[in-house]
Amino acid sequence: MGTRWWIPPLWLFACAIIQSSLIPAVGFRLVRPDLVLDTVVIWAVTRGAREALPWGLMGGLMLDLVSGTPFGTLSLVLVIVAFLSSAGDINLFPNALWLPMVTVFVATFVHAIILLIVLRSLGIPNDWWLDTLRTVTAPTAVVNVVTTPLVYWVVRKFTDNDRSRIQMRFGRL
Repeated sequence: MGTRWWIPPLWLFACAIIQSSLIPAVGFRLVRPDLVLDTVVIWAVTRGAREALPWGLMGGLMLDLVSGTPFGTLSLVLVIVAFLSSAGDINLFPNALWLPMVTVFVATFVHAIILLIVLRSLGIPNDWWLDTLRTVTAPTAVVNVVTTPLVYWVVRKFTDNDRSRIQMRFGRL
């Protein structure tokens, strides 16, 4: 039996709400895990670009709805990160946890750099690139790596019990 169509969008929506509302309310303001980025990158690493691109678009739209950035910005950035994280759809280590962890760490920096470029191209000034990468992105990358095993476990539950590469029912393109 495959994944029910409503589970991935519900997971991405829950991640967007948790990372944008619940975690800051608890007291984590500067550094917090990017659960949507974690999910999209893990899906890209384990299932490839064809299946990760809808996740990136959907996760980006969920974040666009709850964030203060111009609408579509995070969708664009997450789709690009999903594509880059897929590593050409070649996964020699499908069950290895270290590969998603390393990819999440690198993807956090790629996400931040692309986001800063997109915001700058929209006319939003951000002259503090290196400070942002050093004080916000680097700690966020570490937190994302720490949360990767939990997100990896949840995302693996979305897949069928057999390890065949069956597309998610919501993302048949």
